[in-house]
Amino acid sequence: MKPPGRLLAAGRDADIFEYGPGLVLRRSREGRSVVGEARVMQYLSALGFPVPAVEEVSDDGLSMVMERVNGTDMVAHMTKRPWTIARQGRVLADLHRRLHELDAPDWLRASPVGRGDRLLHLDLHPLNVMVTKSGPVVIDWTGACRGDPLVDTALAWVLMASGEVPSGRVLARVLAVARKVLVNAFVSSFDRHALEAHLGEVVAWKVTDPHMSEAEQARMWAMVERASRGR
Repeated sequence: MKPPGRLLAAGRDADIFEYGPGLVLRRSREGRSVVGEARVMQYLSALGFPVPAVEEVSDDGLSMVMERVNGTDMVAHMTKRPWTIARQGRVLADLHRRLHELDAPDWLRASPVGRGDRLLHLDLHPLNVMVTKSGPVVIDWTGACRGDPLVDTALAWVLMASGEVPSGRVLARVLAVARKVLVNAFVSSFDRHALEAHLGEVVAWKVTDPHMSEAEQARMWAMVERASRGR
């Protein structure tokens, strides 16, 4: 594997570098193997699900060369085209449905929440969907597992509804309205009561994530409380 080019982006635990025409290299900073993630992406690509094509994995398993996706994430897309927010919510819902129609391979780990035999992303929200000219492409498969589709979808709902909104009087109000439109479009594509039944276990697991702020955790539990009062 040749040395990569310039740094393009830095994520939570990995860096993305240029790597020749139409390719990027993703390298773990924490020493985490990307072999499993690459295997999931290759499995999905063979079934026609929209993921970046994997070209190569390094011998040490810490780097992966994959297709460079030309587009913007769904959040950036909606920021520039706010009239598409409801539509993007439905696009996200469709990606969940398409993914959950797929059998999870036997070698895929079980979900930390719930049980099932469907393929889950476990982080399928707008920041992990790239909007391209040829359609949406789903990235960041580090959490892929085998489980119950309702868990995956309920988690996406929780993350979209409870994520931080930047401060600023006007901006915060605008973003709050936009988020409500997005969440409603997404949730209305499913059986809301079925999703609500899984909010408690999903939140109990997600609040253990050190990346979630205390304010986000509080909003998650508030969602669970509202759902329990409605049942």
